[in-house]
Amino acid sequence: MSQVWGLVDDRTGHAGQVLGVIAKLGLPYQLKRLEYNALGRALPPGLLGASMAGIDTRRSAPLAPPYPALVIASGRRTVPVLRAIKKQSPRTITVYLMWPGSARGIDLIAAPVHDKPPALPNVITTVAPLHAVTRETLVSAREAWTPKFNHLPRPWIALCLGGNTKRGSYSTADWHNILRAAQDMVGQGSLLITTSRRTPPEAIELIAGLLSGPHLLHRWDVGKDNPYLGMLGAADSIIVTGDSLSMCAEAAVAGKPVYIYAPAAIIPAKHRALHATLYERGMAKPLNAGSVDGFLPTAGLDEAASVAAEIRARFPDAVRG
Repeated sequence: MSQVWGLVDDRTGHAGQVLGVIAKLGLPYQLKRLEYNALGRALPPGLLGASMAGIDTRRSAPLAPPYPALVIASGRRTVPVLRAIKKQSPRTITVYLMWPGSARGIDLIAAPVHDKPPALPNVITTVAPLHAVTRETLVSAREAWTPKFNHLPRPWIALCLGGNTKRGSYSTADWHNILRAAQDMVGQGSLLITTSRRTPPEAIELIAGLLSGPHLLHRWDVGKDNPYLGMLGAADSIIVTGDSLSMCAEAAVAGKPVYIYAPAAIIPAKHRALHATLYERGMAKPLNAGSVDGFLPTAGLDEAASVAAEIRARFPDAVRG
């Protein structure tokens, strides 16, 4: 029997958070993919209580006793299932990543500080949202991708581009500004540029037309081999757009100079709170502040390891190998 279950749904980010912590625990595990029925899709998770009534049992991974020592979940709709497992198996330790809306019925909650969770005995805070990017994955990615970058002169600056938010859209001037700042930084070196699924096509074409000097431009596509992690691992410095909580958090793992481009008009308050925390802790700087030669981060961010350490400290019986 697996010692750990990870409850995940169709959101890749949720699975990444769970896998990130499980990897740091180093225990035998199973991922349990959940699919939701009409009830699970229609009702807020809080109304379902401790129940599996919202999952489509025909399409979901089986959830039956004996339950494991530890269950880790992420994604609001997994919360009723997590609570149901705890109710049926009180000995099972339940951990939820992010803020579930209520701390009841869960042994440990790890929520980003920008979510402003209440101060409760079963709640700990993280600087940023959790994810699957670790120092180890970046080392592996660097080893795999560096040979493909070696024809480009150093320094290498990774430029990771997101896209528009519900609050607003990047302007043509914004895309000009971020590329101009990146080219000023890189000097005689090279830009390693990657887009994301949210990067507007017109922005990609604009940047492609403005590029001068050595560079690699990756246009994101679901079917393409993505060099994103390789760029984070191999680059000497990293620039990210501040519209993505995940990209900011993942860049901070690398322990390299990280610069965030975040126009106030389009960046949501939650994102600005994360940026401010990274600035205060010396892990990043606004893109318009300083140069690549004048900033060294205090440390790399390793939130998954911190959460795994807390699980080990609080629940030694559940994680005993």
